Amino acid sequence: MRTKKMLSWVRDEAPFVVLKPDPSCRHNPDAVAARVLGTRIGYVGEDWLQTAKSLLAQSGEQMIMAKVTEVAVEEHGWLWVAVDAQELTQLAPLSSMGIEWEPWLSDLPLLPPSDDEEAEQEAAFVLDRMLLQHVDGADLKQLKAYLNIWLRGSRHDLSRETRQKRSLYIERLESAQDKEIRQLAKPLKQQRTSICGRPMLNERTGKWWQEQMASDSVARLWQQWRLRNAGHLWSGLRWIDGLLRQLPGRLYEDIGQLDEIFSRLYYMNTPRQALQSILALTMLRQLTCRELGIDMRPMVEDEYGQDGIITNLMDMPTTIGRVVAFGETRCDRGQKQTIELLVHWLRDDYEQSHPQELESLAEDTQAKLANAIEKAANKPTNEFKVYPQDGSTANMGCQMQSPQFQVIPSSTEQQAKLESNKKGDEDVAIIK
Repeated sequence: MRTKKMLSWVRDEAPFVVLKPDPSCRHNPDAVAARVLGTRIGYVGEDWLQTAKSLLAQSGEQMIMAKVTEVAVEEHGWLWVAVDAQELTQLAPLSSMGIEWEPWLSDLPLLPPSDDEEAEQEAAFVLDRMLLQHVDGADLKQLKAYLNIWLRGSRHDLSRETRQKRSLYIERLESAQDKEIRQLAKPLKQQRTSICGRPMLNERTGKWWQEQMASDSVARLWQQWRLRNAGHLWSGLRWIDGLLRQLPGRLYEDIGQLDEIFSRLYYMNTPRQALQSILALTMLRQLTCRELGIDMRPMVEDEYGQDGIITNLMDMPTTIGRVVAFGETRCDRGQKQTIELLVHWLRDDYEQSHPQELESLAEDTQAKLANAIEKAANKPTNEFKVYPQDGSTANMGCQMQSPQFQVIPSSTEQQAKLESNKKGDEDVAIIK
């Protein structure tokens, strides 16, 4: 609504517009912003960016004046502006602060093109070589058919190559003498306008993303990744995040928001191979997070767990289960994650220390054991303590000598202490 309100105001008031470079733009450091009354209202489109840069260079000023000539008042609308300037004899080279995509173009996991993308590329091959070389002589029926195939395949293709191809097709179709052929540019222009609009973003983050995640190609990619990182998923997650943190525009900060990622990858003019690598890493990250039982969100170094321990919490009606429930209701995120890590270690220690005992237990004996532990866990107590491995988790709730449990993560070599602090009649775990 804010966009429509702003565009309506621009249409009615026809204010002065200032065009100036905006190197702080998260999507593109080469961007040229349009500003009105000291406020940015948008950016010059990619197809006209080099012309705007050239006009700025020709003026010798840090900004140039423009006037509004046409406005489309809609949710993802646009406006045309005109600049009074001498005719450009040639375009000045686009001075670039550029995004370096080279590290993303080799030695990274890649998603093979989908069926739609295969059809898109095949349609482009025919259009480029047979139908749009001499557009007025093209067979109208075939031209429509191949353009429809290309439109269907490109609706989720956010790559630089497809973006450039779309603008080229619009230019060639609009240059035709035949009115029917010129009309074929209309759906291409609509796609260009709406490709990052809310309806398309919703489809891309919903149905399309789910289809990709369930596809055979992603299943094969995950299987290879899972085998290669067997027992080392936390290390694998660190490696993925190390790469994604290098993405321009602080894109890693939005790693849990697919709509933001898709929109910004499009406006960053991302090459197809780099785009496929980024999507593959994002999918692997989501599957890895799912396997580890954590949320798909950006992380800091001390939030990563350690490999070689059980990482998925079981629903245990025992003291361990009570510890987890306590963390869910009483602790902030950092404290909760520390408690979960302690639980992982405790369970891992017990299962490693008593493998034969666990294997020898029949189902009825396991049930009796669980009932006994539950009974002991529910017994009233005045203290809440977590003990080290030499007592084993089987003895939690019994009287022990050690008054505290110390944890020394290998990654930080810092101690984490779990102490008890009484409040009234209940015991509260305090993490320092």
